[in-house]
Amino acid sequence: MISGFLVVNKPKDLTSHRVVEKVRELLPKGVKVGHTGTLDPLATGVLILAIGKATRLSQYLIKKDKCYVVKGRFGLTSNTYDVDGEVKEVKCREIGKEEFTEALKDFKGEIAQVPPPFSAVRVKGKRAYELARQGKEVELPKRRVKIYLLELLEFNYPSFTLKVCCSSGTYIRSLVHDIGKKLNCSAVVEELKRTKVGKIGIEKATTLEEIREKGVEKFLLKPQEVLDFPILEIEDEEEFKQGKRITVKGKEEGLYSVVKGGKFLGVGEVREGKLLPRKVLI
Repeated sequence: MISGFLVVNKPKDLTSHRVVEKVRELLPKGVKVGHTGTLDPLATGVLILAIGKATRLSQYLIKKDKCYVVKGRFGLTSNTYDVDGEVKEVKCREIGKEEFTEALKDFKGEIAQVPPPFSAVRVKGKRAYELARQGKEVELPKRRVKIYLLELLEFNYPSFTLKVCCSSGTYIRSLVHDIGKKLNCSAVVEELKRTKVGKIGIEKATTLEEIREKGVEKFLLKPQEVLDFPILEIEDEEEFKQGKRITVKGKEEGLYSVVKGGKFLGVGEVREGKLLPRKVLI
């Protein structure tokens, strides 16, 4: 049975769901495929797909920190906060690099952020984007997110390029929108590329064309290569498979990728000197 993680370099103008469909078409019938966190159609870059039994591990990747490179532009407004929406030009004073750099300081660390109206956030059981498409005004609550890195890569007014590393749940479109609001000049996202999810960087990503040409299995990564957990080697595979508590010595408490001879068995948690199976894949 095919199982593992596939790191796709998502192209522009495809939904994450469509990428999943394209990969599923290349696999034997019945093999499960799922993504571990969506990207907007406008966005490109790292999209990690779970294949086969690895779909049971998706929960461990969805909440991972992420990094992006985003190109924004002043003097434009959009209902989606990016150039894929209804874009309008607005008058705006010229902003200098020094003023822009100073404004960025307010967006580092833990900040309060309101998701864009066109987002997958649920409002009374419906997605915000569904209500927005119906022309309904949606009031979304603020959420706390963390911006670990906010680095200016290029500034040539009215355009700017930023590198952003942030907690899961951060909306880069909202970040660019809020930066514009801070400087009294509307700004939207022109380009967005996700460069990292957890420990998996863009250098491990493969294009759909390469996957189609050489096959999915050639590019599959083992779960222990993708998950951030330290590796714990055990001797008795059957004990873990049966869900037994296994005595371990000298291991810190927390989650581990459990293996035997390089074979991934599942995710276990060490607590009070015992290994407790949490997700068994064998």
